Amino acid sequence: MKTNINLGIISVYEFMQKFPTEDSARLHLEARRWASGRFCPACASVRTVEVKGHKPMPYRCQDCRAHFSVRTGTVLAESKVGLQKWLMAIYMLHTSRKGVSSIQMAKQLGVTQKTAWFLDHRIREAMRQRGGIFSGTIEVDETFIGGKEKNKHADRKLHLGNV
Repeated sequence: MKTNINLGIISVYEFMQKFPTEDSARLHLEARRWASGRFCPACASVRTVEVKGHKPMPYRCQDCRAHFSVRTGTVLAESKVGLQKWLMAIYMLHTSRKGVSSIQMAKQLGVTQKTAWFLDHRIREAMRQRGGIFSGTIEVDETFIGGKEKNKHADRKLHLGNV
């Protein structure tokens, strides 16, 4: 599932141009999730239809009759936070050098600190899952992973000799 929008390398101005409305954010996530065609998350059927006037769950499976949306079965499920704010939170977490506190995120998104904390933890959970929305190549800048063997606790050392 590739997308032409990489949230990590665009400016805030470009981000706001690409996602000016809630619908643009929804369309981006749908294109990302259903790149090869929309399917039912309950039964994996491709026989789905759009239901007019059923805003929270705009699609229905013709086989199992379940209603669903782009959020169903993801970390975005059962959240009242708009998709535009979700994408902005993802953008903030990916572009900051030293992370973003939930207080700072709350101020920038216009939500409560508790909501920002919820978003932060859900996004981190999505990053942990394999094959999820954050799958594929991950680019890391200015990061050092590991450490000198001599500085590690005895339980953590690899015992590879003189390293």
